[in-house]
Amino acid sequence: MAKWGEGDPRWIVEERADAANVNNWHWVEKNATPWSKDRLKDLLIGQSFSKGPLKFELTEFKKLEGEATANNRKAKLIFLFEWEIEIKFKATIAGSDTVYDGHLEIPNLSDENDASEVDVVMDLTTKGSHESEVRHVGAHEVRDLVRKQLETYIRELKEEFSKGLILPTDKAKPQIITHGKTNIVDKRAFQNEVIAEKKTAEAKTVSSGPIEVKSFETHETMKVPPERLYEILTVPQLVQAWSNGPAQMDLKAGGSFSLLGGQISGTFDSVKENEKLVMKWRLKKYPANHFATITMTLKDQNDSTDLVINAEGVPAEYLDETREGINRYYVQSIGRTFGCGMKIF
Repeated sequence: MAKWGEGDPRWIVEERADAANVNNWHWVEKNATPWSKDRLKDLLIGQSFSKGPLKFELTEFKKLEGEATANNRKAKLIFLFEWEIEIKFKATIAGSDTVYDGHLEIPNLSDENDASEVDVVMDLTTKGSHESEVRHVGAHEVRDLVRKQLETYIRELKEEFSKGLILPTDKAKPQIITHGKTNIVDKRAFQNEVIAEKKTAEAKTVSSGPIEVKSFETHETMKVPPERLYEILTVPQLVQAWSNGPAQMDLKAGGSFSLLGGQISGTFDSVKENEKLVMKWRLKKYPANHFATITMTLKDQNDSTDLVINAEGVPAEYLDETREGINRYYVQSIGRTFGCGMKIF
């Protein structure tokens, strides 16, 4: 038996006037979603960038979906947020009457990525003589501007919005470190701590039974020979061009790949140059350790190449998202980037 006054401080009722969350032990969650939507609007909409005669302006949200929370557990702060954002833009060139319309897509703003890892994918809908200049500025300078603003959002979420989550105590030192920042714990460290405390419960969660899976197939004709399309799909520098982000490709059976900031990853099952790629492929949000099988077949049509993409073992709940993502981030993006897209058949 512990001596008087030496018991576990979690069970000692502290003399607080409000009797709230003594010793900061209990879980406290603060909904940051409404604040986040307002702050993201302030930080992004209306932003502009000029380079010579070119002016680029972010006009309005096409899509803003997600959620954010700030949590206090054992006097530690854990931030959970995940957003899918699409922002409409207009670009103009001094001396030209053409207005270039399009949108920027940000698919992976989350607590698992730094602002520098966030993807900013541009979709330009207007054609014109200055199209390449608009694309270049959007893929570089405007991307960097958006990332800078998102870095501000993440910092303010952690430093400003979370104020008041950790309450002062008489028995313990304030949970404050240098420069006035609260003791912040990243999500991974928090998850590891919870797993260590609740091994039995976690084991039950993992064994959730079989996953319902489905399949689909999509076709596209590309105005390039099979050798060129194969390079576009496998050469890291070319993959980075159409995916607008870092790409890792170890092109061999058993070799791994990753693109879109790690949102897509997997390994190559087999590689047949200029003809076929078979991959164990997964979205980051798929159930743990689950991979779909994606087969990309290149069929030579003399003046073009048919790209046939077959997907098997896709988790049913992510079927539509996977199909739309492959069409948008692979097929359509390749067509736009290299000017080789044709009508889907």
